[in-house]
Amino acid sequence: MSETVKDGREITGQPVLVLDFDTLACEETTASKFNKSGCEIRSGKLTEIGQLVGIRLADMEQMIKGRVEKVEDGSVYVSFKVEDKSKVEKRREPRKSVSIPAWVSGHKFDDGVRCDIVDASKSGCRLSSTGLEALPENIKLQIAGLDMPVKGEIVWRNSSFAGVKLTWQFANGGDITETRIKPPDLAGKAGVKDKPKSNSSGFGVKRRKEAD
Repeated sequence: MSETVKDGREITGQPVLVLDFDTLACEETTASKFNKSGCEIRSGKLTEIGQLVGIRLADMEQMIKGRVEKVEDGSVYVSFKVEDKSKVEKRREPRKSVSIPAWVSGHKFDDGVRCDIVDASKSGCRLSSTGLEALPENIKLQIAGLDMPVKGEIVWRNSSFAGVKLTWQFANGGDITETRIKPPDLAGKAGVKDKPKSNSSGFGVKRRKEAD
């Protein structure tokens, strides 16, 4: 996949899914110039220096954690050298109001409920739905736009809301090279095998039946 930028240069990039940890919003775009230190992403949504992101490559089961270092003419330079701040008190993290549809469940996907993420931070989120009280403590959260479930732990809940601590699994960005990255196939992009079309979406919303 290639793209012509403002100065006429053509950049060849790999399809990637980029997750903004501050808002849990996803963007499908391309990335190039991979090395042990970082990569370059084409994006019109990432604008803040220091922004923490996750990069999902088609042939990897885990995301690469990175931080935005430079934004210039639609090119976002991301560093894989991210300081571990896990010891910082999580309650100090700013939470942003969002509205993202999701599906939350225990070990079995079908036993879950449709919900909305109503605020988010780098380490957790708050869910809004009915039926949250019946869920187990350890859950899986399928976020709209993200093609992989995120593990989490419900730390508090009531009849309408639940606070969730998210457990992100990351690959080592320093091990990524251009030669290791493979172009995705159509099914590989979502990390799933072909299967018969369901009459419901991944978030439990019934689809209309197609006309015969």
